[in-house]
Amino acid sequence: MSLKIDLETNYAEHVLDVGKIILGIQQRQEMNPQLQEKQKEVILQAICALLNSGGGIIKAEIENEGYDYESHGVGLDLPPIFGSYLDEMQQENLFLIFVKSWNTEAGVRLATLCSNLYRRQRATTNVMDPKEALAFLKGRTQTLMNFKNSNLLRSQEAQGNIKALAAALFDRDQLQYLEKLNFPESIHVEFIMFSAHVSQCVKERLPKCVSAFANTEGGYVFFGVHNETCQVIGCDKEKIDLTTLRASIDGCIKKLPIHHFCTQKHEIQYAIKFLEVHDKGTLHGYVCAIKVEQFCCAVFAKVPSSWQVKDNHVRHLATKEWVAWMMEADPDLSRFSEMVLELSLSSATPHSRAVCVHKNLGCLEEQQKRYFPVFPDRVVYTPESLYKELFLQHKGLRDLINTEMRPVSQGILIFSQSWAVDLGLKEKQGVICDALLISQNNTPILYCIFSKWDIGCKGYSLIVAHSLKQRLVNKGGYTGKLCITPLVFLLNPDRTTQTFYSSDLKIYPESYILTTTQYMEALLRSLVIVLLGFRSLSKELGSEVLNLFTDKQYELLSKNLHKTRELFVHGFLGSGKTVLALGIMEKIRNVFHCEPGDILYICENELLRKLVSFSKKNTCQAVTRKTFMKNDFEHIQHIVIDEAQNFRTEDGNWYKKAKSITERENNPPGILWIFLDYFQTNHLSCCGLPLHLTPREDLIRVIRSADPIADYLQKVMQEIKQNPLPNLLPGSLVIHHEPIWAQGVPGNVEITEHRNLEEVLIYVAEKCQFLWRNGYSPKDIAVLFSKASEVEKYKDKFLTAMRKRKMSQLNQESDLLIQIKDASDILSDHVVLDSICRFSGLERNIVFGINPRATKPDGVYNHLLCLASRAKKHLYILKVSD
Repeated sequence: MSLKIDLETNYAEHVLDVGKIILGIQQRQEMNPQLQEKQKEVILQAICALLNSGGGIIKAEIENEGYDYESHGVGLDLPPIFGSYLDEMQQENLFLIFVKSWNTEAGVRLATLCSNLYRRQRATTNVMDPKEALAFLKGRTQTLMNFKNSNLLRSQEAQGNIKALAAALFDRDQLQYLEKLNFPESIHVEFIMFSAHVSQCVKERLPKCVSAFANTEGGYVFFGVHNETCQVIGCDKEKIDLTTLRASIDGCIKKLPIHHFCTQKHEIQYAIKFLEVHDKGTLHGYVCAIKVEQFCCAVFAKVPSSWQVKDNHVRHLATKEWVAWMMEADPDLSRFSEMVLELSLSSATPHSRAVCVHKNLGCLEEQQKRYFPVFPDRVVYTPESLYKELFLQHKGLRDLINTEMRPVSQGILIFSQSWAVDLGLKEKQGVICDALLISQNNTPILYCIFSKWDIGCKGYSLIVAHSLKQRLVNKGGYTGKLCITPLVFLLNPDRTTQTFYSSDLKIYPESYILTTTQYMEALLRSLVIVLLGFRSLSKELGSEVLNLFTDKQYELLSKNLHKTRELFVHGFLGSGKTVLALGIMEKIRNVFHCEPGDILYICENELLRKLVSFSKKNTCQAVTRKTFMKNDFEHIQHIVIDEAQNFRTEDGNWYKKAKSITERENNPPGILWIFLDYFQTNHLSCCGLPLHLTPREDLIRVIRSADPIADYLQKVMQEIKQNPLPNLLPGSLVIHHEPIWAQGVPGNVEITEHRNLEEVLIYVAEKCQFLWRNGYSPKDIAVLFSKASEVEKYKDKFLTAMRKRKMSQLNQESDLLIQIKDASDILSDHVVLDSICRFSGLERNIVFGINPRATKPDGVYNHLLCLASRAKKHLYILKVSD
């Protein structure tokens, strides 16, 4: 009996085929116990893998003829904890187990059959259940040594005496046959009798003992002592090879999985002795004594019993992976009062991420009701602009949809030009549209409507439906029972339609039906996360935390790229231009089936280029404007340009070159999207942008800056409007839509004057220490000079000032880890010391601007804006008196 993925299934699911199986309570009781256990083991592995992978179906062929589910029962005797996750169904000679995703409200992140993590409790060796294992692991991280639990320990004094007696026994060389030891088993001592197969006995029992003693307080295992009578029995000398047994024990212990939280990476410390057992003066045999020291971190008897489905294979999770996954926790938002945790890791699914939303964007429920409203008396078609456009373009589509919706009394039908592209999959030619129906008293349905038919249409519908189900569960955190049923239609030019594969629709248990409005809205909230969620370039909340796009960002991401080949996006500082640029490149890749060498990202700042290149290396090439002008890009088809207001024409007309690449003869037209903000222009040269930016869209919602910084930025923007740079085109600073600034985010702006630069550097060093003592870290801070030459000139003085401060006010560990570097490695945990210009496009919570001044008076306000816009929470502008 084996476990394999069914790749030919008509279910839009992971389907695991476990082969033939005997079913029925009575029938399984009569079968071979070893075969019975083997079949159960394979099914449990399949259940565990699906629980950890978004759910799915287990398919088994019923081996015993005449089996009837209703009358014979199942007889698999599965753990009760899995009961609410499973539904069973017989379909002729097939037995199906429907498995929904694991819910982390169970108290742990993963479904696990056995942690294989042991401890001593009184005089027994016990395996920790997953919750106990998680508590133990968290305890180890908090106190790496001397982990104690009052529930595990008896009298300290009594246990200490027994441990001393065990140590004395270990030091002896000779014992007497049937000698009764003067101490019993305890938290530090275990007695085990040898079985007939000595080596096998040690291999089976020892891993659990070593794990338990190492994870508790250390102790002794004595093989060859009766556990009840405490008498020395030993193993007959003829049945034991000491050299072989020692090598077997060494190998067994060294193979045990260990997980370190500390930096020392110690191995398990143990000692082995063979104590001679004499009977009436004659050597009778041996007692094998093993001393195990308490371990600093965690010792497993074997790899935890937990699986997942990945890349069409069932994978056994490695110990390190299991521990990291189990211990993953929500981000600490104590320093981020503007962020609200909308999806917690403690109430979602194993693969879901924590979702944080800026409080000014509205909560997840509000966004769901805005994007995907549910009304009690009708079916809502959305988005309105898209479905109306589709109905005008494709005759007969309206009739097809209305006919399908006739039996539905309540729900929402969500149209997309391609749900595949929305989910990050490749676009398929011939798709008119896809529409997702979520309605009461039905399972969700995905309508895939094609203009032409080919053999790949069925596969497309199954892949998209499966991917959508997986995203709703694994990204959106939906914890209910869920399936997506694909329906495939061909819409002919004469307005006639054909339905394909409706006879292949698979039946699901009734528990998969969305019976209430509450279930529908919970699923739609998960859909909001799927469609609007993105991973920020910033790692301040944790590398895997999801944020949500704003309404306007999502609107731009939803544009039909076939019809929006060129677009200028003007976005105010902190409106998310770079995030949107990265998102649109992902969509370009999927719509046009691109390789990384087909898409080019261009910016002015080398550090921003490095950041994008690192995070999107599988999506695009990332270059600076200077590199773009120096080289030919023969294979590039699509271009996205960021911070275009700071581009110059000193190396040639970059805009003309970009247009020529995306409009090559004999090639389909490519995409050219340009992101800019004239207010952030930091030079006096010609920027090379055309006079009229059409078509143009504006990002006006600013959500990055704290209230005092936002107020300061608005004042500076007014100064820029009144004192525009001479190189800006007329009308560049005309605001068509006033920016909407985030409200209620605490922070501060301090503008101070100092006598000299040494005084400034001392002030910065002292302020850094104050901030670190109040919960901030080095990665929150950037210290910016006006010019790169000033950075080099004053770097050593700044380091000296930092060292002179009373670092004893910080804890020793923080003191040792504080580093000061430039912004070339922006994601690492260090204080950034760089220039304002080089830091353009990047951000930190705390920014110190040291004596900011423009090279020419015309640019003073633009220079201040570039500085202030880099700060999210605290801005310190430190001027030196002339």
